[in-house]
Amino acid sequence: MSEGLLWQHLMQQIEREISSVPAVAGVAVLDLHAGQEIAVHGDEVFPTASTIKIHILAQLFRRAEAGELDLSRRVPVTASLHAPGSGVLTYLDDTEQLTVRNLATLMIIVSDNTATNLCIDWATPEGTNAMLQHLGLEKTRLRRKMQDHQAVLKGDENTATPREIVTFLKELHQPQRLSRYVCEETLRILKKPKRGFLMNGLPIGVEMANKPGAMDRVRCDAGIVYLKRRPYAICVMTKFGLDHPSLQEEFIGAVARLTHTHMTALDTTSSYGQGVAPELLR
Repeated sequence: MSEGLLWQHLMQQIEREISSVPAVAGVAVLDLHAGQEIAVHGDEVFPTASTIKIHILAQLFRRAEAGELDLSRRVPVTASLHAPGSGVLTYLDDTEQLTVRNLATLMIIVSDNTATNLCIDWATPEGTNAMLQHLGLEKTRLRRKMQDHQAVLKGDENTATPREIVTFLKELHQPQRLSRYVCEETLRILKKPKRGFLMNGLPIGVEMANKPGAMDRVRCDAGIVYLKRRPYAICVMTKFGLDHPSLQEEFIGAVARLTHTHMTALDTTSSYGQGVAPELLR
């Protein structure tokens, strides 16, 4: 009951933040230890921006596990493959040969759009969406490559809900339908350092496996935060931004700070809410 009151308090704090951000926003948080979940607009469909790269990455590892994709194969990244926007490959002067695994890593750590579009070719929208369907994720869909403006105008957007992204993160943390190999390898790359929005609300040094995303009037970030006893998954998404995008980014950081404060309290107290000495925590 006491923990329930703490979760209720967190819910109220998140609702207050959502009411003040100049955008439509949704949040989902899941305690991966106890299973407690809260969500505000958790079933609202949002554009994913680059957060969809979490799902593409997992599908790449599924194909590799099935022997359909060689992660060590070297791929010449020629100018004809360059995609504008985030990343580094488009801005290099000489052709690079990178392994499929390293291209997947660039897709995550610098959100490289050239690498991402190659990864989409290998994962395939059909294969990725079949994986999502298998997991019961009905609103999470990969429909287009990065910077495909014609697809955007037709409404072929990559989408998800905060609750479905948190559900996918739970699968990566506690595999049920995906293999342990796929989940461990996906999380291994998601844990690599990167810039994002959730980190702005977290203490320095906290381990996290996440992928942020940003488009015009859209900001997202989703990941697993590894507290010692109470790891948790969090997804914050915005759309229809009405003001400078920095306000959406600050909102994501504020929700991360509130959530982490509450989860740290659960991580470092007894069931009655009494603080426990760090050396006694297990």
